[in-house]
Amino acid sequence: MDTKTNNENPDKNQVNSSGFTPRMLTRDQRLLKDDGSFNVDTRGLPWFRPADSFQQLIKMSWPKFTLLVFTFYVVINTMFAFIYFLIGTQYLTNAAGSSKWHQFLDAFFFSSQSLTTVGYGRVAPISIAASSVAALESLCGLLGFAVVTGLLYGRFSRPNAKILRSKNILLAPYRDGTALMFRIANQRESQLVDVDVQVTLKKIAKENGKEFRQFIPLKLESHRLNMFPLSWTLIHVIGKDSPLWGKTPEDFIEEDVEILVYFKGYDEAFSNNVHARMSYKGDELVAGAKFILNFEERPGGPTIHYLNRINDYEEAPLPEFPKAAAS
Repeated sequence: MDTKTNNENPDKNQVNSSGFTPRMLTRDQRLLKDDGSFNVDTRGLPWFRPADSFQQLIKMSWPKFTLLVFTFYVVINTMFAFIYFLIGTQYLTNAAGSSKWHQFLDAFFFSSQSLTTVGYGRVAPISIAASSVAALESLCGLLGFAVVTGLLYGRFSRPNAKILRSKNILLAPYRDGTALMFRIANQRESQLVDVDVQVTLKKIAKENGKEFRQFIPLKLESHRLNMFPLSWTLIHVIGKDSPLWGKTPEDFIEEDVEILVYFKGYDEAFSNNVHARMSYKGDELVAGAKFILNFEERPGGPTIHYLNRINDYEEAPLPEFPKAAAS
């Protein structure tokens, strides 16, 4: 992806570390999807990519993965059952179906017993052809379940962060001015330490009458935590040196602002680094609000952390906006 900045960004000293190109062909394009993945559709890849299949199976959602495994199991069993049915169920002991459908069911259930190597013993092949197919199916079953076991281990052991973010980013009164705020929390019971968050502002700028994307790092009041036990409100103070100085909520929409957030930390359960990405668009900005505390302390007991209140905020009047400087 083109990330050159030398002749496309008016600030020659500003390095674009976002990984996205400053070139803009259309507005209102979100760079990060709601799940944190890149809003990029890669074309030109080979159709057959076996190495990517493992990654897709590891990363896909649990409902899709479960449905895929179940479908694969049914299809394989049906295929082998059809072969047994063509050979003839008379070559399977105790397969005494009175109709074609019942004979197929006998073949199907024998197939499932062979595929899983359970082998109850009631039905058994008594011909060379049926025995050969049963032997091949047993091999397929052993290999198939070995693959599924490996995938299950990979899915459970894959280190990843499950970070819950507030639905909105707030323009809130802060000290004697204003600040941009959003809140995140660890959605797992695992312990995260050495947490670091980097925030980048993406907006539309104009040079010589041509629009382009501008990427500017936003300085946070605190971007690092040694420990991450509760919700964390990330704060960008909007001072005179901030690229958001004097900006109104309407400016966020007009300039197609997107706040890109990159999270990383060390997960003690996985003994590995974990990462997460998220973003906010201008229509997710709420001006004149502040977050409500979402935890409480009990004397002699634990701190109660309410993740279901991470989005809660209340109205808070803003000081008068200074006039924005011309872009």
